[in-house]
Amino acid sequence: MNADGLARRDLYAVSAVAALALAPHALRFGPGLAAAFGTLVLWRLLGAAGRLPLPGRGRPLLSLVKHVIGIGTLLGVLAVHHGQLGRDAGVTLLAVLLGLKTLEASTERDFYVLSFIAYFLVATNFFYSQSMLTAGYMTLVVLIVTAGLVRHTADGADDARASFALAARLVAQSLPLMIIAFLLFPRLPGPLWGLPQRAGGAVAGLAEELSLGGLTSLALTDELAFSVAFEGEPPRARDLYWRGPVLWDTDGTTWRAGQGARGPVPPVIVEGPRYRYTITLEPSNTRNLLLLDAATNTGDAPGRATADSRLLAARPLTSPVRYTLESATAYRLPAITPGQRAQALALPPGFHPRARAFAQELRAASRSTDDFVARTLAHFHDEPFKYSLTPPPLTGDAVDAFLFGTREGFCEHYAAAFTVLMRAGGVPARLVTGYQGGEFNAISDYFQVRQRDAHAWVEIYGASRGWVRVDPTAAVAPERVSLGLNAGLARNAPRTTLDADAAPLRVWRGARALWDAANYRWGQWVLGFEAPQQRALVASLGLPELGRSGLALLMIAALAIGMAGLALFVLRARTPPRDRAAAAYARFCARLARAGLVRRPAEGPRDFATRVAAARADLAAEVGAITDLYVLLRYADAPLPIVRLERRVRNFRVNPR
Repeated sequence: MNADGLARRDLYAVSAVAALALAPHALRFGPGLAAAFGTLVLWRLLGAAGRLPLPGRGRPLLSLVKHVIGIGTLLGVLAVHHGQLGRDAGVTLLAVLLGLKTLEASTERDFYVLSFIAYFLVATNFFYSQSMLTAGYMTLVVLIVTAGLVRHTADGADDARASFALAARLVAQSLPLMIIAFLLFPRLPGPLWGLPQRAGGAVAGLAEELSLGGLTSLALTDELAFSVAFEGEPPRARDLYWRGPVLWDTDGTTWRAGQGARGPVPPVIVEGPRYRYTITLEPSNTRNLLLLDAATNTGDAPGRATADSRLLAARPLTSPVRYTLESATAYRLPAITPGQRAQALALPPGFHPRARAFAQELRAASRSTDDFVARTLAHFHDEPFKYSLTPPPLTGDAVDAFLFGTREGFCEHYAAAFTVLMRAGGVPARLVTGYQGGEFNAISDYFQVRQRDAHAWVEIYGASRGWVRVDPTAAVAPERVSLGLNAGLARNAPRTTLDADAAPLRVWRGARALWDAANYRWGQWVLGFEAPQQRALVASLGLPELGRSGLALLMIAALAIGMAGLALFVLRARTPPRDRAAAAYARFCARLARAGLVRRPAEGPRDFATRVAAARADLAAEVGAITDLYVLLRYADAPLPIVRLERRVRNFRVNPR
């Protein structure tokens, strides 16, 4: 115990659990937050060890320093966040104030205050992530905080294992109430935590513009872009084109969306099967709602369709979104406006002179538009073009340098060059970015599309068929389209110990598929439990449709019943240790009685043990140990775990002679 009244052990414990709760925030906010919190806590710990003076009534200068730190922190947070105490500002301020509270902690009351602030800090982590990993980690932190509170009491002060076991039981007893509240708490429109979100952020996603090399960096990441589950048989892998931004305008170096999305939504003439599917889209900070090829029914998608067959959300996507669509992979889009035709033929003056000349030569030698397209694709196939994630840099005119110089590139290189050649040959063309393919998870029967599946292709317009997809990458690396990115790169990659048929990689992929399936179900059953699922649950209980007030009353009633049942269970289970010791000893005596060794009514435990040992020498040691434990627990009130006696009685056996 410190001279200031707070046990050093308790101070270490509460500092450790606060650091555990803050650790994910430190990774989000950088080293500054961890340094500020760590400095304050280290100051307090060194003070407890007598190495540094602490702020107090006898040290006015140090107390002034403490107050300056607090006021400076508040002003600094307000300055960084432009006076808005939103999510990030609030969490930063809470973390630093927790450090200040630790610095002045000196009483038992301070220990409880710090413990409960740590609980609140745990909750703030869900402002940023509701993943299964976050939930598991935070549950562990809650267990540790609770165990610290249990151990701080007299009953569990000297047994860390027993404290943690009791904390686990307390948390487990709260689970039914938590589940009731989760299922019946009225769902509100918008995010539950109504705090301002960051407007920016390094969230992967497809942007509204593309420069040669932009998609290469996306393709090198393994982050999840979205998950998709089909109702029934899915399309072939080579037909999985997930549509994102459509790029019409180019200044010679960069492609942009332009004005092609404006106008009436074109009708889709379906020429094959329709596919119904549900997408769970990860946050991207863009308005792009991904869809399979051409949507025939936008279902419950939270966005609007555009004239170039995209789906755009009303605002940037800062949290996961789930929606159901219907699409076709065999179709025609016959509509084009004069403005769209002009955009789809435009090339910037002075750019791509060699590409223009080459396209005009091909067009002059072609019998038709289809022949011109075929000759252009044959050029990519027959010439020594190479598919690579690490192409050499392009100098000067990027398209000309690629077509007639390096001849090595990723899908965006081929798509941009092909679009230029089509336009130079008089064929309307637009560049489409999105994703191609996906990894099928057989455990949960869904596809995962990752950022490394980012792709670019081209749509050209013909009078007879309308807009038609052409993927020039398939002319160079057909495996990329039919089997995925790894297969497309395989022909140029050296063989290693982690090839697709290697045992370590198979084990890794199996483990990752299992983890991904668990995360997918977590997203479907927990994160995806919204108002429609809640209404379906209420209907399954045979209740009429309830509004928010009705749901709130139902939740309160269910919680009251649950708490009453839990209280009854706890009261019945809380048998005093002495009574539990007597019950265990009674079972012990009953087993001996079945072997003919009956305890006399007036015979004490030790006298009975002596008589049993004389009659059965083979039982002497175990009977003596059980009797000693019983006497200590029943009569000496020794601080021994009752489970030790119960375990020995449970394992006690009397072998017949």
